Amino acid sequence: MARTVVVGVEGTESSGDALVWAAQEAAARYDELEIVYATGARYAALDPARDDDVTRQAEMLLGDATESALRVEPDLTVRRTISPSAPGVALTEASERATLVVVGCRPLGAVERVFAGSLAYQVVAGSHCPVLVVPRATGTRGSGVVVGVDASEDSIAVVAHAAEEADRLGHELTVVHAWKEPMADAVLGNALDSYDEVVEEGERVVLAESLAGLGERYPDLIINRHLVHRQPAEALLDLARTARLLVVGSRGRHGVARMLLGSVSHTIVVHAPCPVLVVRP
Repeated sequence: MARTVVVGVEGTESSGDALVWAAQEAAARYDELEIVYATGARYAALDPARDDDVTRQAEMLLGDATESALRVEPDLTVRRTISPSAPGVALTEASERATLVVVGCRPLGAVERVFAGSLAYQVVAGSHCPVLVVPRATGTRGSGVVVGVDASEDSIAVVAHAAEEADRLGHELTVVHAWKEPMADAVLGNALDSYDEVVEEGERVVLAESLAGLGERYPDLIINRHLVHRQPAEALLDLARTARLLVVGSRGRHGVARMLLGSVSHTIVVHAPCPVLVVRP
């Protein structure tokens, strides 16, 4: 079976931006592009005419989306899928056969941010493969790929994925390790400077270990290190404001655990100022 990049479309500006990214990603990876439109309902049992009307509208939208994708990358192989499922379900199911899922994201209201009510978050949380979230109107502006790392073993795989993307795009890679110990700050204040120095040296080792082998694998890639004593999500979002792409990891792997992104990835997906690639190690 051919490798596939999947993108969901719905005729909105945000899904149009996602379609452009998906076409470019599929071409760069030499993958096929699968464009998915989810109707969210099946009417045939009650009203066959209504079902036919929904299908016709879906086919028209997919036809337009195919033309748009081919204008961006004329040599693409494009497949079109109409799903009766809700969009989040359809894209999550499609992720089982994909190398990448691309989904657009519009600005969220306050209630949606609290309850993670966006389609993008649903797909990222449930996907079986990496997901590229493209906020509306971010396009392909910005420069550099930013990736966040922590002390987990999974970080090495996330950094490797970010390095591959940066090398392919011809952009610099900035590897960020931010840490914050609110309880220690509250209890110790500024009294134990020596303690802070010891902690920082340990965090510096974490950052160095996450970069092991990248120089040999990507000799032409410029790699910047960024070590900062700050809340990780805040540090990453600040650096992402001028970036082409932000890469983060997803905590869960199987079943219910797969639905748990972790607080940093959750915050970044909801507030992303640039496209975000969420990698499932």
